[in-house]
Amino acid sequence: MESESVRKRIISHLIEASDLDLEAGAVTDASSLRDDLGISSLQALTLIMDLEEEFGITVEDDEFEGLVTVGDVFALVEAKA
Repeated sequence: MESESVRKRIISHLIEASDLDLEAGAVTDASSLRDDLGISSLQALTLIMDLEEEFGITVEDDEFEGLVTVGDVFALVEAKA
């Protein structure tokens, strides 16, 4: 799977999940889902369900709980896709 294309698609989902007015360039690997992107637990769950559907993956509960940063999301999707 092409990494840059995957990144762009994930960032698009992250921006959609956030209540903040974000631009793609503001989202980095180190961005905190909660603190920097303002994504609540419910929004994160919806985000993961969207990513599961788009990439044909399954995210387990313990994997979901370990997602803190955007980099964590990238790594999880790339490992499973």
